[in-house]
Amino acid sequence: MRAIGNYILRGRLQAIGVISFLTIFSLLFPALAYLMSGVPVALVTLRKGGQIGIQVIAGSLLLSLLLSLLMQISPPVVLVFAISIWLPVWFCALIVRKTASHGLLVLSSGVFGMLFIILMYSFMADVNGWWRSSIDIWLQSSFPDGAGDEYQQIFEAAVPLMNAMMASGIVISLILTILIARWWQSLLFNAGAFRKEFYALHLPRTLFYPTLIGVILLLLGKDLQQSLLRDLLIVVVFLYLFQGLSTIHRLASKKGLSHAWLIGLYALLMLMPQMILFMACVGMADSWFGSGKMKS
Repeated sequence: MRAIGNYILRGRLQAIGVISFLTIFSLLFPALAYLMSGVPVALVTLRKGGQIGIQVIAGSLLLSLLLSLLMQISPPVVLVFAISIWLPVWFCALIVRKTASHGLLVLSSGVFGMLFIILMYSFMADVNGWWRSSIDIWLQSSFPDGAGDEYQQIFEAAVPLMNAMMASGIVISLILTILIARWWQSLLFNAGAFRKEFYALHLPRTLFYPTLIGVILLLLGKDLQQSLLRDLLIVVVFLYLFQGLSTIHRLASKKGLSHAWLIGLYALLMLMPQMILFMACVGMADSWFGSGKMKS
């Protein structure tokens, strides 16, 4: 990790080469796109600043487009794929560089997720219908012989939550990308700094009030308003999830608990989705009663 990080930070051309290669390679693994092509962009921005970060993004975009032509990959796919990752990553990394606040990182990532939700409801007359048709197209292209019919019921049940799931995926990917890049930067230049920053993660108390209002409106709302509020609140749950994880890590360190406790916690989060809501409640409580910096 040290050698690769030092190589990326050696100069713009080195960073552009690595990011472009990883971007093209990540087309084979879309689920890892943020981590593969976003982490190097975040590392450069965190270490070198926003101006250098933008220059590297521009150079990487040009080289990625050239590589896509040589490999007969549709350039618009690379263009959308890259910009939708690099620019949000650059923005969030710049916030962390200027503030060293993981709480602001979580909030800014949440804004991107909520913006995605709002844009979907603004431009799509039937959001669920759009997701349903997109899933049908994917199933037909992935299972041309009709074998995908057995998955139809599973995806049909998930359609009402697809918009919120996608937005939450964007938020989680953004946060993890910047956190990994910040950890990488700490490993290279300031050992222990990442842990200190992550333990200090605090969302503002004032976030509780619009969350409470949103829950009340969700119970009273109907149709589009209800679906929109539900999706936005699901994103908020994931914001508080990261607050809760910071709280548990901080308490485990303070009490000197074994790492096995944390491993067990993450295992439960993977196996029991209900744990996400529980951890979000822990985060909400810590945000309200804790002693972090962001209490305004």
